[in-house]
Amino acid sequence: MRRIRSNLKGSGFAIIVLAGVNLFVLLCMCVLLTSYRAPRYGINLRPAESHFVLGSYDRSLSHIITITPGEIPRFYVENDEIQGGLDGMEDVLKSWENPNPSHVTVIIVCDEAVSVGTVQQLADMILSHGYNCAFFGRPAHQE
Repeated sequence: MRRIRSNLKGSGFAIIVLAGVNLFVLLCMCVLLTSYRAPRYGINLRPAESHFVLGSYDRSLSHIITITPGEIPRFYVENDEIQGGLDGMEDVLKSWENPNPSHVTVIIVCDEAVSVGTVQQLADMILSHGYNCAFFGRPAHQE
C-alpha cells in the first residue's frame, strides 16, 4: 500500500481564522441589513414648522420681496414698489407687526444680475428683525 505525503506546510489554523472572520463579517452585515434603524452620521435635522392648517394657507405668515437689477436696485413687496430702496425696506419690515416673527417667512426673488451684496444686506436686515428668510430659485436649463 502506498502512503501519500503532503509537501505543504501546515496552514490549517490560518484558514480556520480567516473563515471565522468571514463568518463574523457576514453576521454583521445580516444584522445591519435587517435593522430597522440605519446608522446616522452628521447633524440631527428636525422638520420645519409649517403654517399650513388643514389645506388652508395663511398669507399673513409669508411675504415676497422682489429685487430688480439696475444701477440702483428696485425693491417690490408683493406688487408695490418700495420707495427709498434698501432704506425703505427697513420701514416695511417694521410695519409688519406680528407677535411671533419667527413664524413669518420672507421669500427673496431676484434676478441673476442683482449683486450678491445687495441680496446679502437685505437678508441680514430680514434676519435682524427676527423673520425667516428664504430664496426663490429656478433650476439651470440643460441645453
